[in-house]
Amino acid sequence: MRPEENDIDAPLKRLVEDVESGSSVLKRDLQRLLEKDPGAFLQSACRILKVSARSAGAAPLLDLLWSNPLLLTSLIDPSTMSLPTATALAKRWVVFDPMLDIKLLQKGFPLGEDDEFCVVDVNLVRPKRALDIVTELPPNRHALLALAKLLRSPEPYIRSKAALLYARASKNPDWVRKMLGEPNARVRANAVEGLWEVRSPFAVAVFKEATLDPNHRVAANALIGLHYSGAVDEAVTDRLQSMTQSADSLARAAAAFVLGHIMDANSTPVLETLLRDHNQDVRGQALHALLRIRRRDRPEDASVAETVPAPSAGALEHPAPQKPLPADLNR
Repeated sequence: MRPEENDIDAPLKRLVEDVESGSSVLKRDLQRLLEKDPGAFLQSACRILKVSARSAGAAPLLDLLWSNPLLLTSLIDPSTMSLPTATALAKRWVVFDPMLDIKLLQKGFPLGEDDEFCVVDVNLVRPKRALDIVTELPPNRHALLALAKLLRSPEPYIRSKAALLYARASKNPDWVRKMLGEPNARVRANAVEGLWEVRSPFAVAVFKEATLDPNHRVAANALIGLHYSGAVDEAVTDRLQSMTQSADSLARAAAAFVLGHIMDANSTPVLETLLRDHNQDVRGQALHALLRIRRRDRPEDASVAETVPAPSAGALEHPAPQKPLPADLNR
């Protein structure tokens, strides 16, 4: 047995590849394996479908995966598997089920009598986990209605995640501009981040407006958006410089975060100065920004690559990992 396999891999593989089994017998045996350990079944199924998608039992297995609520629940249940494992499985699963994001949101936020999402988990463990997983899946416009409902949530964390996902899926700069009037800074910042992949004059205009936001995280995300859009000018450079010299340590940490995304070797002296900052968060962001620059310039240096942690959720589509912002800056 390979290290990543479990006790269900072998019997499930035999069932999927067994052309002699009748449909009803196959479904019964698959159901029994599922009931034995839903979490292990899901992991095995994703591994097996990756190499046996055309086997005789693949279609019944997919039907079971798509229809059984136990499997969806296992993804958002921390006691079943870790978040990285659940996210990796969801990324494989969504290839077979493009509606997985909607199903996860419905699991995390069951519909109430008024057809609105409601939170039945007072600790928000499963709703937050559902959002964390969906954040890592490809953005899709079919989720916009569900996300619009979550944007009405009284919980700032839920609204901020929904804003990120809605902006990514809609690619609508005008909507993001309207969100700049949102009182909660996390929601504003995530809406701006959700526009990072959009390359248009309208997006650039929104980014430039957002650089004037009094909140350092909103401004930082806007500066990163302008960098990705190739629209950095003198005003942008001045704004970033003012953040690096701010009396507010959160603004200096955000500036280092931006420089870690820009990865310009010319910013090394500034980062080295921030590396001597009295604030731990500023020093941490400066260190990781310098590591990103060094990793880009010296890709063969394995020791550097190993010291850089996994990327934050909002930066997965970009080339190198960056340390997440401090807790009060993070979404």
